[in-house]
Amino acid sequence: MIANGILQPGKLTGKTISLEEAVIELPEMDKFRGVGVTVINRF
Repeated sequence: MIANGILQPGKLTGKTISLEEAVIELPEMDKFRGVGVTVINRF
């Protein structure tokens, strides 16, 4: 379904952050300031 373009999981991603940025972001995630999922993609 993803390969056929029916599901587009990229639309669920609000932003991408580094592992270093996650130290700041994680304690604030309960405030729901953004839309979508935050993905840690840089280590």
